[in-house]
Amino acid sequence: MKYDPKKELTDVELESLSDESLMEYLDGKAEYLKQFSAPLPGYYLKRYAYIDAANRGSKVTDEHHKSLNKMAKEYRQESNRLMSERLKSNEDGI
Repeated sequence: MKYDPKKELTDVELESLSDESLMEYLDGKAEYLKQFSAPLPGYYLKRYAYIDAANRGSKVTDEHHKSLNKMAKEYRQESNRLMSERLKSNEDGI
Protein backbone atom coordinates (compact mmCIF):
# COMPACT_ATOMS: atom_id res chain seq x y z
CA MET A 1 0.00 0.00 0.00
CA LYS A 2 1.42 3.36 -1.01
CA TYR A 3 1.52 6.31 1.37
CA ASP A 4 -0.60 9.31 0.38
CA PRO A 5 0.05 12.41 2.54
CA LYS A 6 -3.35 13.85 1.57
CA LYS A 7 -5.18 10.75 2.84
CA GLU A 8 -3.44 9.17 5.81
CA LEU A 9 -4.83 5.93 7.15
CA THR A 10 -6.55 5.79 10.50
CA ASP A 11 -5.39 3.52 13.31
CA VAL A 12 -8.16 1.05 12.51
CA GLU A 13 -7.14 0.94 8.84
CA LEU A 14 -3.49 0.47 9.80
CA GLU A 15 -4.36 -2.47 12.04
CA SER A 16 -6.20 -4.16 9.20
CA LEU A 17 -3.17 -4.06 6.87
CA SER A 18 -1.01 -7.12 6.36
CA ASP A 19 2.57 -6.93 7.63
CA GLU A 20 3.95 -6.45 4.13
CA SER A 21 1.45 -3.69 3.28
CA LEU A 22 2.11 -1.96 6.60
CA MET A 23 5.88 -1.95 6.02
CA GLU A 24 5.40 -0.59 2.50
CA TYR A 25 3.10 2.14 3.86
CA LEU A 26 5.56 3.08 6.62
CA ASP A 27 8.51 3.12 4.20
CA GLY A 28 6.57 5.47 1.93
CA LYS A 29 5.70 7.72 4.85
CA ALA A 30 9.33 7.79 5.99
CA GLU A 31 10.48 8.77 2.49
CA TYR A 32 7.87 11.54 2.38
CA LEU A 33 8.84 12.91 5.81
CA LYS A 34 12.57 12.69 5.03
CA GLN A 35 12.26 15.59 2.60
CA PHE A 36 11.36 17.91 5.48
CA SER A 37 14.21 16.89 7.77
CA ALA A 38 17.60 18.49 8.19
CA PRO A 39 20.86 16.65 8.85
CA LEU A 40 21.63 16.10 12.51
CA PRO A 41 24.41 18.33 13.88
CA GLY A 42 27.60 16.45 14.80
CA TYR A 43 27.26 17.20 18.50
CA TYR A 44 23.88 15.48 18.67
CA LEU A 45 24.97 12.65 16.39
CA LYS A 46 27.82 11.78 18.77
CA ARG A 47 25.70 12.38 21.85
CA TYR A 48 22.98 9.97 20.68
CA ALA A 49 25.59 7.37 19.69
CA TYR A 50 27.17 7.47 23.15
CA ILE A 51 23.77 7.35 24.89
CA ASP A 52 22.76 4.39 22.72
CA ALA A 53 25.99 2.56 23.51
CA ALA A 54 25.52 3.20 27.23
CA ASN A 55 21.94 1.91 27.09
CA ARG A 56 23.13 -1.27 25.38
CA GLY A 57 25.91 -1.71 27.94
CA SER A 58 28.73 -1.20 25.45
CA LYS A 59 31.17 1.56 24.57
CA VAL A 60 31.87 3.57 21.43
CA THR A 61 35.12 2.36 19.93
CA ASP A 62 37.76 4.62 18.43
CA GLU A 63 36.78 3.40 14.95
CA HIS A 64 33.13 4.16 15.60
CA HIS A 65 34.06 7.62 16.93
CA LYS A 66 36.08 8.30 13.77
CA SER A 67 33.13 7.26 11.61
CA LEU A 68 30.89 9.59 13.66
CA ASN A 69 33.32 12.45 12.97
CA LYS A 70 33.18 11.66 9.26
CA MET A 71 29.37 11.53 9.32
CA ALA A 72 29.24 14.82 11.26
CA LYS A 73 31.42 16.48 8.64
CA GLU A 74 29.22 15.16 5.80
CA TYR A 75 26.06 16.26 7.59
CA ARG A 76 27.51 19.74 8.19
CA GLN A 77 28.36 20.06 4.48
CA GLU A 78 24.85 18.93 3.53
CA SER A 79 23.31 21.34 6.02
CA ASN A 80 25.42 24.19 4.63
CA ARG A 81 24.39 23.28 1.09
CA LEU A 82 20.70 23.28 2.04
CA MET A 83 21.03 26.62 3.82
CA SER A 84 22.83 28.11 0.83
CA GLU A 85 20.04 26.95 -1.50
CA ARG A 86 17.40 28.45 0.79
CA LEU A 87 19.24 31.78 0.95
CA LYS A 88 19.61 31.87 -2.84
CA SER A 89 15.92 31.13 -3.34
CA ASN A 90 15.02 33.91 -0.90
CA GLU A 91 17.29 36.37 -2.74
CA ASP A 92 15.66 35.47 -6.04
CA GLY A 93 12.22 36.12 -4.56
CA ILE A 94 13.12 39.58 -3.24
